[in-house]
Parts: sequence; C-alpha cells; structure tokens
Amino acid sequence: MEALSVSFRAEDLEAPQDGAAPAAAPTRDEQLLAAIARGDRRSFEQLYALYAPRVFRFTYRMIRDESKAEEVTNDVMLEVWKAAAQFGGRSSPSTWIFGIARHRTLNAVRGRTLHLTDIEEATDVPDATPSPEARVDGGRIGERLQSALGRLSIEHREVIELTFMEGKTYREIAEIARCPENTVKTRMFHAKKKLTPLLASMLDDGALQ
Repeated sequence: MEALSVSFRAEDLEAPQDGAAPAAAPTRDEQLLAAIARGDRRSFEQLYALYAPRVFRFTYRMIRDESKAEEVTNDVMLEVWKAAAQFGGRSSPSTWIFGIARHRTLNAVRGRTLHLTDIEEATDVPDATPSPEARVDGGRIGERLQSALGRLSIEHREVIELTFMEGKTYREIAEIARCPENTVKTRMFHAKKKLTPLLASMLDDGALQ
C-alpha cells in the first residue's frame, strides 16, 4: 500500500470566508470561571468579591434571615469554586451563578439541610463583602418596601428581585428558575398586582413618607 501523501495549499489554511462573524471574546466573568476551573484561587477571590454581595442580597431578601443568608452565600460560592468546569457558556455567568443561588435559597426556605463547608476549605475563602448592615441598608429599596415584598410568595418575590435588583430579563429569569418564560411573565403580573395595593396602603398610612 502506498503511503498517503497529504498536502495543503496556503489558501486552505486561511480563515473561512463565509461571512460568519468571529466568536465573541470571553467576558471578564467567563475568563474568571475558566481560570477557576483550572484551580486559580486568585480568580476565585475576584469572582467572590464580585458576586458574594449580590448573592447575599438576593438570598437575604428571599429568606429574611441574615445568618442563614450568609450560610447560603458561602455555600453558593463554594459550589461555584467546585463546579466552575461545568459552566458551559449556554447562559451568562451571572445567570448560572444565580441559578445555583436560587436552588440553595429554596432549599433553605423549605428547611432542608444545607451543605456545610469544611473548615479547612472555608478558612481560605476571602471575606471581601461589606458588613451585613451595609449590605442590607445599601439596598435600593427601603425596609418598608421590603416589608411589602415579604408578603409575596417566594416565586413572586424572586421575579421582582431578579428583575429590578439584578436587571435580569424574563428569559434569563426563566433560565435561573428553570421554567418557561411565559411562567415568569405570569408571576410578574401577579406580583405587581399583589404589590400595588400593599404599597398604596403604606402610602395612605404615611409609612413610605
């Protein structure tokens, strides 16, 4: 049998000229996750500083328990560290992280046992978040509005939080909540419907003045 002879012309090795747009460059968060997947602790510290405060705010507003919210936040960020290689880029890093946060938060709400971080692993996790008081008081809605939100179901509350606090689209929230986009729209409709009379009542009482 004759040896196979393989040769390429220079034009064969050029980029395809089919008009396809080049792949978008990875975002900063995507780069951090890729580095974390390789075991880069410095990248994890950067991502922790970016997301831990946001995850805490989201979790705290869902369960209204500061200690439990801190526990959930640490649990979420540890899962991000361990599962970074599983991020496939099908959604944005923030949507992926908030999907984990939602799952852990619902577990806390339902009274399930949370995964506890081993002390050896926890000691090296940087505490780059502001104080609990600063995180709660620094929210964009006041205590009275939080009280109104607290009267909503967790499904209705989370769409309000993710939309107005995190700037997520209905499509992104659907990915986080693992439900159809129309379900998110329906939950938002009912959340606003329930929230309007609560806020109106508080205005009549002077609670928001």
